[in-house]
Amino acid sequence: MLDLDDAFQKAQEIIKDVNDNVAGILSEEDSKIQIINRLVHECLGWSYSDFKAETKHENGFSDYILNDNGKPLLLIEAKKIGVLIVGTAEKNRVRHLKISGPALKNSMSGIDQATSYAAPNGLSVAVVTDGIVWIIFKTFIPGENFKTKDAIVFPSLESVIADFSMFFDLLAKEKFKKKIYNSIFDEIHQKRLLLVQKLVSPIEESEITISQKSEIAFDLDQIFSTFFAKLTGDNNENLLFECFVESHESRIADFSLEKMTTSVLGNIVPSGKNVDDELAMLIQSNVEIESSPTESGQTIFIVGPTGAGKTTFLDRFFKRTLSKLIRDQCVLIRINCLDATGKEDTALDWMTETIIKELESEIYVNGTPDWDDLLGLYHGEYLKRSNGVDKQLYLRDKNAFKEKFGQFLDDKVEGDREGYLKRLLVDAVKNRKMLPILLIDNTDEFSSDFKQKLFQFSQALRRHIYHCLVIFPVTDKSAWAFSKTDIFGIYASRSFFLPTPSPREVFRKRIDFLKNKLNKVSSDGAAKKNYFSNKGIKISIDNINGFAHILESVFVDHDYTSKTIGELTNYNIRRTLLLSQRVMTSSVLKIEDLIKSFVAGESVTTDFTKFMDALVRGDYDIYKKGDNHEIYPIFQVDSEVRQSPLLKLRILSLLDSMRKGSRSIEEKHLQVQSIIDYFDAIGCAESAVDRALISLIEAGLIELYDTSLRQLSTDQNLAISYRGMAHLRLASRNSVFFYQMALTTAIADDEVASKISSIYKSNIESLTKIENVMDAFYNFLVNEDAKFISINVDLDQYQCQKDLFSDLKEYTHKKFDHNHDHDLVATLGYQYKEGIIKVGVIATVDWFDVSKGFGFADVSELDGRVFFHSDKLKEYDIKSIKDGDRILCDIARNSKGMYIEIIHDVENDPSKAEVVDCEVTRVFHDREYGFVKMIESNRSAFFYLSIFPKEQRKSIIEGQLFKAEIGPDRKGDGFQVKRIA
Repeated sequence: MLDLDDAFQKAQEIIKDVNDNVAGILSEEDSKIQIINRLVHECLGWSYSDFKAETKHENGFSDYILNDNGKPLLLIEAKKIGVLIVGTAEKNRVRHLKISGPALKNSMSGIDQATSYAAPNGLSVAVVTDGIVWIIFKTFIPGENFKTKDAIVFPSLESVIADFSMFFDLLAKEKFKKKIYNSIFDEIHQKRLLLVQKLVSPIEESEITISQKSEIAFDLDQIFSTFFAKLTGDNNENLLFECFVESHESRIADFSLEKMTTSVLGNIVPSGKNVDDELAMLIQSNVEIESSPTESGQTIFIVGPTGAGKTTFLDRFFKRTLSKLIRDQCVLIRINCLDATGKEDTALDWMTETIIKELESEIYVNGTPDWDDLLGLYHGEYLKRSNGVDKQLYLRDKNAFKEKFGQFLDDKVEGDREGYLKRLLVDAVKNRKMLPILLIDNTDEFSSDFKQKLFQFSQALRRHIYHCLVIFPVTDKSAWAFSKTDIFGIYASRSFFLPTPSPREVFRKRIDFLKNKLNKVSSDGAAKKNYFSNKGIKISIDNINGFAHILESVFVDHDYTSKTIGELTNYNIRRTLLLSQRVMTSSVLKIEDLIKSFVAGESVTTDFTKFMDALVRGDYDIYKKGDNHEIYPIFQVDSEVRQSPLLKLRILSLLDSMRKGSRSIEEKHLQVQSIIDYFDAIGCAESAVDRALISLIEAGLIELYDTSLRQLSTDQNLAISYRGMAHLRLASRNSVFFYQMALTTAIADDEVASKISSIYKSNIESLTKIENVMDAFYNFLVNEDAKFISINVDLDQYQCQKDLFSDLKEYTHKKFDHNHDHDLVATLGYQYKEGIIKVGVIATVDWFDVSKGFGFADVSELDGRVFFHSDKLKEYDIKSIKDGDRILCDIARNSKGMYIEIIHDVENDPSKAEVVDCEVTRVFHDREYGFVKMIESNRSAFFYLSIFPKEQRKSIIEGQLFKAEIGPDRKGDGFQVKRIA
């Protein structure tokens, strides 16, 4: 693509050629070949493959339709020079002329002809030109006759040069794809839309002050910074590995990867070699995949949403899960695509050099091959030359032969890098009996073409050496998109899905890890500092162990906190921890009160309303834009394009309705053009929607299907993100959030802003003040929205817009009374109501530990695990319960979370279980689970160590035999040991 300056220079050259030969440009075809084709191709960046000429329409043939990847974008109707007459004396600059006005009267036949071709085919912009005159206009204006609007007219080639930046912005391919023309036409057609409007906040930023903290709270900021820094695990690999939140899927992936690794190693280690007995046992017991004698490589996709911990999972697998014996026989080659330039023409060269560097570092003592190593790689050539073309030199002077062969080696190693790489890989497999593993990470942000090149190259290497594993950690969206490409279907692969862990579980594991570490550290000599609270109670803190308990009570005991923070950060663990620190150090929570409760041995409690207040306000007395990038001012309008303050919320509501009704990743996404059309039908201008979408993407509230596409275009697909769902819920249902937005949102009505400011600064009772502010803001939002958008459309797809307004209207009915239960349930739904929340549901037992007397079950329609206690089993006369059993029950909630309140029945269908002889094939004592092989069928089954009596668990070893009852696991796609038979 040419930039503006290069395009301008090219335009000058073309126009000079035209002026030198204008007398020879006689026909319409002359105009096309000598002027139009050249300007469109050489200057505006449309390739000739984008041209589609003489397209048949019902009423004739159009001259040009310009396409992008086969999608029609722009129609150009060509005329003979002199046919287009522009009735204006000033022809050396661009003009905005009414289409039905006198200036274009003599050009109307060309405009009508272009419109008749463009409008029925959905082309919103058309051009009529003879090469000299360029008339550019929109063929469709919602609710109006397009002929009453202005066209953008360049009456001469001199005017094209004089206003070239506008000509380029209107018609250059890359600019047209980004729909820059919309903003230009909106400025002409709808001057009420485009302007630099004055926006006023009821409470200006200069009026927002930092809240006063107590001495202890101020000093604890630094301690909490240290504590949360430790929780990130940046400098603590053990924390990341130990605190990885496991799932059913991650355990299966762990086990399967290990089996594949040992399977391939079984093919490259000759049976005649002395192989360690343990390795032999692993290979014999774990090989369950069929491998051909010539090719045993595997391609593996580790799939999971952003934040699922794919990289940590793989790091832990190679350093902890895979036995050292097996790991030492692997050559792990990490290819981090974030280090790539992104240039597709150099991608394979970069990948080749990266693999070579990693391989040399792994297999050679000094990190590079010496002479003997290189001689070994090219030994065949050495023999061939010594017996062939250089035989006489070899016989006469071996040193001279070696020098010449050294030059040959240099040419081969440096001149044929791919060939050198293949020799390194063959050497690793055939001579060193090692397994190359290509781990290609962070490909998600790159284009499909880039990914396909890396994928094809890795497959070529795998096929060349036969024995190789290729692993791609990718997001679920990338995996879905890649699976649609032709190249994916050529090669066999296996995929393992890792779900996003609950932030609550992340907090639980990391806090427990640090508590255990702190308990082992002596506090002797630790500095102590005494504080006095405002009530005169003396508090002494020895170390930060106590803070761990406080954090546990806030972020683990109350699942609504971790859910809200997790969603607001799109489950990015680092940002989750930073946002949590903001909550804990906010003056709203009064950390000194929490500490007093802990020291006094009382329950440390907070509530949802106070939590939300701390989350939104942080260190300030009012929400401050820019202070916390996770809280987005959702009602803020654009300063240049007038739009409804509810437009962004409306877009989120539409995308959320798509998410709820979807069955696949693709169905969750909606094309930009569909969003534009959806809002166009209710009167919303396209430029306003474009600006809102860009803002929501930049803020992370909506996400692109293809993350490699950086610019907004009509064919992109969008979906609501977790952060978007949180903002939709908070903006439409949470009083704390709505009130803070009312105070700080900059609005285009200074009278309303002044009214809200006056209410806030008045001396009326606090709750009344809050209610009045919310009423004023609600009324402004609804009235302002009505200026731009109509909701009176009785179609099913607009029900979500009506539901949004019903939610917002609740702000005028409910009282802002800091009622914890009311605010919590209103924001997060019935699931968070204390008492019975679900009756007669099926819960599948994940695990139950008889020794501990409790377990957890999963309910498909509920978010999170459900606790149950053995007391409930006794209460309802349940004799026993096994892992994988299905329970018909009622679910309730208390302050700690969800639990089984009533058990109606336990499914015990013998036909779904079988008692078989099993052999332990893998056990992870530190993780409290393992796998067995059913001896007769050779199938694998998962088990928790909790199925064994407590005193036997530490003694369970691989190879141990026992009889067990096996049944389908809770996913229905594998097996689980239910009990010891």
